[in-house]
This record gives sequence, structure tokens and C-alpha cells, in this order.
Amino acid sequence: SSKKKKSAKGAVAPILAIVHPSSAVDSSGKLRVVPRVLAQHHCRPPPSSPETLIAWMTSIRKRHLREYARLQHARKEMELLRERSEGYASSMKEDKAREEKEERELQLKREEEERELKRKAELEERRKALLEGLPEEPEAGITEGIMTIGLRF
Repeated sequence: SSKKKKSAKGAVAPILAIVHPSSAVDSSGKLRVVPRVLAQHHCRPPPSSPETLIAWMTSIRKRHLREYARLQHARKEMELLRERSEGYASSMKEDKAREEKEERELQLKREEEERELKRKAELEERRKALLEGLPEEPEAGITEGIMTIGLRF
């Protein structure tokens, strides 16, 4: 404001303003958000009590009910957009973490299966070696030098 009125003491009188964001097209053709003054209170005389100030603000809100509703709706939409964006980002992180966990579990399962197969192969080799180390079974019917014993556990 180029013309500011000074009070008797020489100080600039305060101005109370209600401002809200508004869309405007700048010289380059881009849509920009700029402040828009909805109402001004020149504080001559200044509000004597908080109730007076609240009454003035309530009357402004009632006078500009459609703009107020539009602003509330825009604020709500921005909040929902922010929640969706954050939800999408967190969902992407959770999906990536879940996929990595599944991949690790699959790798561990493969390693466990490989270890199990290796253990079984070693066990088979050991059994073969032990079977080869045993003497030949006697033929049925030969009883010389052969003793049969019973083991009970």
C-alpha cells in the first residue's frame, strides 16, 4: 500500500486481512497460486475484544460462503491426494520389501534343498562303501563255519 495513513503518534495503523490462495495465469501462461485478499479490517477502532473479532470473521465467512465451501473442498481434496500419494509410495516400498523377502526365502529354500540332496548323496555313497566292505553272503545250504545269532534291543 503506497498510501499508508499514520495515527496521531506517527505509527502506521495495522490492517487485519483475510487472505486465501487463488489461481491466476501469469504472463507466461502458467497457472500459479497467488494470495487473494478476501476482506480487510483497518482497525479504526481496533477490535475491542476477541468476541468482536470472531464476530467479524464469522460475518465474512457467511458473506463468502461459496468461496469458503470451495476452499474447504479444495483443502480436503489436497489432503486426500497427499494421503493417496503417501499410501502409494509406502505401498511401493512394502511391495519391494516383500518381494526381496520372498526372494531371500526362496534362495534359502534352494540352499536347504541342495544341502539335503548333498547329504543324501553322501549317505548313499557311504552305504555303498559299507556294503562293498562286507564279506560275501554265504550260499543257502552251507552250514559249516556259519553261526546264526539273534540280537534283541
